[in-house]
Amino acid sequence: MIKLRQMRGRLSGLSKVILSSALLLFITVACEDDESGQNNVGDVLYIDGPSGVTPMSTQTFTASEAGGSVSWSVTGNATLGTTDGLTAEVTFGAVGTATVNASGNGLEGARAITINGTDAALVEGGVALSNASVNDGGSETVTFTFAAPLASAPTIALIGDFTAGTISALSAVSGSNNTQYMATVTGGVGNGQLNVSLTGVTVSADYGGATADLEAAIQAVDNVKPLAKFENADGVTVVNKGGSVKFMVSASEGIRAVKDSMKLALDYDAGSAGADTLLLLSQSEDDASVWYTTWTNTADGDGSFTATLDQSTVIDIASNDALWDPATSMFNVAVDNTAPTAFTLTATENDPVDEPRVVDVVTVAEEVGSTVHWIWLPYNSQFTPESPADFDGEGAGTTKFVASAGNYKLFYLEVDAAGNYDVNEDGTAAIKRFPVLTGEQEEGDKDASIEIK
Repeated sequence: MIKLRQMRGRLSGLSKVILSSALLLFITVACEDDESGQNNVGDVLYIDGPSGVTPMSTQTFTASEAGGSVSWSVTGNATLGTTDGLTAEVTFGAVGTATVNASGNGLEGARAITINGTDAALVEGGVALSNASVNDGGSETVTFTFAAPLASAPTIALIGDFTAGTISALSAVSGSNNTQYMATVTGGVGNGQLNVSLTGVTVSADYGGATADLEAAIQAVDNVKPLAKFENADGVTVVNKGGSVKFMVSASEGIRAVKDSMKLALDYDAGSAGADTLLLLSQSEDDASVWYTTWTNTADGDGSFTATLDQSTVIDIASNDALWDPATSMFNVAVDNTAPTAFTLTATENDPVDEPRVVDVVTVAEEVGSTVHWIWLPYNSQFTPESPADFDGEGAGTTKFVASAGNYKLFYLEVDAAGNYDVNEDGTAAIKRFPVLTGEQEEGDKDASIEIK
């Protein structure tokens, strides 16, 4: 009898341990289910995905490994879409609840979903303007984009201290599912920023039916004419074939082109043998107040062309015509494809007592505006320049060369304002040497040099 009681005591203790362990396991599983949003039946099959969604959205759900594939189903306001093994796409309906279910390989799982309503609000950047400003009598549009479809068009009205103008009633934009509404803004007298109220913004019932009153800034009214000028940007007054001229329009504020075309007409005279053309100016990448075009001359004769801007094609953002100061609308550019061939150069030592010595180089160019490029070299130097890029100095009139005593040679080339220079029959630059080699003299002869004492 005593042994039997002891056995019963041991069995009661073991039962307590088993019951405690089972209770702990139940609590643990229950906590894990609660944290994951699962309501599992039988052995656990976990489903990963959102537990809160918005109406009409499509979401992806993934089941834990269950032999490589599961069966999917949904209940509530949801529709099962594409399934692929352990994943499924689900499209949700109106505000409410839904459940996503999965089963496979003896495992089952379910995930409860809440379909949340949407605020009656504009999306970020939800005010789109056809133009940022409008002038007196001019019309532009404003489009509002809402976070969800609306039950009906809100009431819109101008508000605030500045209300110079009118605005039409809102109408739904076709194809937007009532998420976008547009109105026409007409400017009035004066200058200022327009603001509007949007009253009775109500989300459709499927999205929760939320309602709100909103405010937004729209176009500015601008009746100030921009001050503009037309420029030959780099001051180029003569070009040869391949030479470029940059024309520019700049203004006191952002400007634009009428019908997207700011027009510049180029008219060549008969001597230039160039073709008349019409250029369109383009807006600078980072500054709407600057428009420009660069023209590369194609004429191979001598003459000129005129560049005439159609000033009526320039307006500001609010469509105000520009005021021009100066009133210039035309530039004349000479076309010169003839190279200079004759000019004189003398080199005279000046003040031979001082060290270093100074030599006055005097050039008389054939063409007004020409420059003479030169390079001084020791008389026995083996280097001979071949193009203007090889020279290290340029000038016109009298230029001073500073050097130590010794013997030198001077190479030089005249380049006119259009960039032309004399060339040899083989197309190389016709570079001249001073002093000129005579008789049997060759490069490196000391006798064929300028001596600076």
